[in-house]
Amino acid sequence: MSARFCACLVAGLCTGPALADDQLAVVGAVDIRWVHSTSDLSYLDGGLGKLRFDQDDTGLRLGRAFVASRLRLTDLVTLHTVVDAYGDHDRNPLDLSEFWVEARPFPTSALRWRVRIGAFHMPISLENRGPGWSDVYSITPSALNTWIGEEFRTVGTEFEARWLGANSGYLGDVSLVAAAYAWNDPAGALIADRGFALSDRPSTLFGGLGRPPTTFYHEIDRRPGYYAGLSWRHHDRLEMRALRYDNRADPGVSTVAGGTAWRTRFSSFGARVTPTANWTFIAQYLDGDTMVGPDSAGPDQFRMTYHAAFALASLECGRERLTARVDYFGTHQSSGFHGPPADDSGHAWTAAWTHDLGAQWQLAAEWIRVTSRFPPRASYGELPAYVESQTQIAIRYRFTASL
Repeated sequence: MSARFCACLVAGLCTGPALADDQLAVVGAVDIRWVHSTSDLSYLDGGLGKLRFDQDDTGLRLGRAFVASRLRLTDLVTLHTVVDAYGDHDRNPLDLSEFWVEARPFPTSALRWRVRIGAFHMPISLENRGPGWSDVYSITPSALNTWIGEEFRTVGTEFEARWLGANSGYLGDVSLVAAAYAWNDPAGALIADRGFALSDRPSTLFGGLGRPPTTFYHEIDRRPGYYAGLSWRHHDRLEMRALRYDNRADPGVSTVAGGTAWRTRFSSFGARVTPTANWTFIAQYLDGDTMVGPDSAGPDQFRMTYHAAFALASLECGRERLTARVDYFGTHQSSGFHGPPADDSGHAWTAAWTHDLGAQWQLAAEWIRVTSRFPPRASYGELPAYVESQTQIAIRYRFTASL
């Protein structure tokens, strides 16, 4: 049903009656890639591999095809939609990733207000800055932002207040953001079961990830969650972000349809520095915990802390971009032991290159090497420590249209 809804939505936007200039803007891309992986069974296929693709996926693959649209409903209100298709879909070949309405009142001072209602990514990633929450520096985002794309989507309301320094002669701005949401109570289940991974396969609103598929957007305990953040941009050379997330889930509540609620909290800090027009440096850190089971369970309650960090350097020269990134990640299970502790630790190296063949075509290549240790692998007859690598070469076609 969701696939038919997405198809009808796209068809309606693209074939509806003629609109005024710039009333509808559409951006999209199709990514076809050749893949070679040394990984055993990927977590997307029910294994414990850290990468999106494994040895069985070698060859040509559909990486992603998406359409992101912005429809101006009034001078103040716009409708945003992102529709996705992946070669390794679970049950929906076409699905919604984001769908929200945004309102921006007319400014009367240096303070700008914005509110959006619907389903969308929280403003945390410094890598995924492209249309449709795409990574502009490499094919695969960091382990930190991989997890954000997999388990989290804000299904609720977000408010932003942004002070623009230009009115006072300062080339920068400061913003405060706060959101209240629901339907994200299962967030935390995937990282507890698998640990961190590196993949450009985020979840969709009506689909799932893994085998059997894990779904994430359910309201189980009728308690809203929140996040609040602060960002600062200075002279187009520095951007800093901080965000606190807490889904406020009751870990003792479960339902047949939605599963079990996981109490998941974290703090994230990041900075992006562009000292020249060619160089970009990004560093980001995330730290938090998750738990499931009633609080009265004591040592039988599953509790886990986790952290992830990465540092990235990117050089853009003409049509070329070269990017190098290092990731560190880990989880620690402190209670609720039933077998080997689900302690995940590891690091990864990523090297990426993109070349713009023209206004619409781009060639991209990427190599990732992940070294990790995950004790639950022993339960499947595997060694706890494992090294895996993945090489991808992608050809991308990008298009834009407006009416």
